[in-house]
Amino acid sequence: MKNKKGQMGMGLLTGMIVAVMVFVMLSAFLPTIIQMLGATKGNDAANCPGYIDTDATTVLGGSNNNTYDSSLDTDSITCSIIDFTPGMLVLSIIFAVIAGILSGKLAMGPPEQPQYSQYGGY
Repeated sequence: MKNKKGQMGMGLLTGMIVAVMVFVMLSAFLPTIIQMLGATKGNDAANCPGYIDTDATTVLGGSNNNTYDSSLDTDSITCSIIDFTPGMLVLSIIFAVIAGILSGKLAMGPPEQPQYSQYGGY
């Protein structure tokens, strides 16, 4: 079938539908991802300045409080990476979807497998 003029717009349409679905899923999961990364800021190894532990509890004989403590060392590189992660995640997904739409790979199905002829059995 050499005439594929009717199928040309379908790739763009499928790519746009996939892009909308990706953005809906991203907007659904991004608050959870940011919350999980925020909990990482309270780790004793990172000890990021300005972090306030909202789940701080006091247990028998000790406390479970990961709020920023100025007496501990701070790993500023880890804190910077944690701050940049949500933005870089969003940008990478946007670029991947745009590249998929432009290349047409989002609308293509799996590649066709070669068909080998069957010879008679023994």
